[in-house]
Parts: sequence; structure tokens; C-alpha cells
Amino acid sequence: MSKTNSENQLVSLISNTTTLIFIDFEAFCTTPLYPSEIGCARVQNGQIVAMLHAFMSPTNLDAIKNSKDAGQFYYTKKITGIPAPWLPQFNKCKPCIKYEENLQQFGELLIQFCTASSTELKNGLGKDISVQIFSEFEQNDDYVFLAKGIDLEKKILSKMMGIENKVVEADDVHKKFFEEAIVFENLHSNRNFDFCDFHKKVPITNPNKIKHCALDDAVYLAKLYLHLEPTKIDVESVETLTADVNQKKVVQEIIIEITEE
Repeated sequence: MSKTNSENQLVSLISNTTTLIFIDFEAFCTTPLYPSEIGCARVQNGQIVAMLHAFMSPTNLDAIKNSKDAGQFYYTKKITGIPAPWLPQFNKCKPCIKYEENLQQFGELLIQFCTASSTELKNGLGKDISVQIFSEFEQNDDYVFLAKGIDLEKKILSKMMGIENKVVEADDVHKKFFEEAIVFENLHSNRNFDFCDFHKKVPITNPNKIKHCALDDAVYLAKLYLHLEPTKIDVESVETLTADVNQKKVVQEIIIEITEE
């Protein structure tokens, strides 16, 4: 297939797809593969309509911390700020999905996030996943994933979740639609961030080397695609949702947050 045909197919795919899911994973270790965090921004009707976030932890912690792979868990903390899951500090990483060999069950919930309507998502996707809704949207099965450097996303989605949907390189889309590459130099520095609650509290020791947060990375890519300034989302009505909800608290007149007790 020629480069021109490939580019035309990319334009057609993005232009004719109703829902774009900007997705980012972080990992404790890539060989073997142990994901540590997921962040998603759902774009529909030209705006960010919802976000998803969760930490992830394998269940075989005793085996891992006594293996040669443990060193990678400690090393990636320097990049993501996420502690090794057998350390007490990891208890602050919430909500958190626990997994054994795969993430098939979570994959089904991720598909719901990608396809369900805002009404269907109002009850959340379980206590281990955070969902934020910014506006009403309809159910839609037509979606595509976009990511920065797609190898990790493709491996986790396909091999661990059983999701075979196409994952598109966000930089390729940016080049084709805006005739310029994404400037990644500000990806982890020199801007406002859309951090998850955990990463908001991670100390910043070097403004030019901010810890990677999967939610922030996904939202940043979505904002670049929408040609929005990479500042925090101007929230007029936000519902932060988890399942097993037993307390409902009004934070401001225009912001509703639903959390677990």
C-alpha cells in the first residue's frame, strides 16, 4: 500500500469515526508485562465528554518482589511516581484494578466506557474505576483508540484484554490533520496538568521532569487534537462516578462528585 493511500485511509478513518478514545497506559514492567495505570479521554461531537482512570496491580506480589523483575518495579517509580504494589505507599493509588494473568474482565468495562451513553455510565463501571462525565452523549459502537507510541497500548489491549480494535498513532493523525508533528517537549513539563488525585500529590522536584500520569497524558493528547490549550478542563458540570456508591456529596453548585464512603 502506498504512503498516500495509507494517509487517505487514516484521514477517512478519523473523519468518519464518531468517537475517539485517547488512551494511555503506564507499566511497572514491560517484559514480562505488568500494567500499572490507565487513562482515557473520550472525544465525541468535538469535545472531551468523559474520562476514565484507574491504577492496576498484579495479584502475585510475593512471587514478583522476590524475582529478578522486582528491580524494574522500583525503577519505573522514578518515571511514573507509582510505588511498587507490595509497598505500603501503593495503598494511596486508588481506584485500583487487581489482575492475575489478564485483564479480560476490565476489557469488557473499557468497551462500555467507549460505547455506552452518558446515561448508561451514570452508575459508573465499578468501585475500581473512576469515570468522569462532562456532558451528555449518546450510545455509539463506532470508536477508535489513539495513543502516543502505540506498542504498549496495542499489547495490553490485545493480549491482556482481548480488544482487537485499531490503535492509531496520535502523532500521525496530528501531522495529517494539522500539517505538523505533536510537540512532545511539553508533554511532562511547562504546562498545567490534568493529574489524577494521586499524581496531584506527588512532589515536583524538577519542573522539567514531571512524573508520567496516564490520565494526564491521555487528556493532553485529546486537547492537542481538539486544538485546545493544554490547561485544565473548564468543568461546568462534572459527575465523578464509582459503583457501590453509598454517599452523594455536593461539592459546589455546579460540581457533583459521587464517591465511596
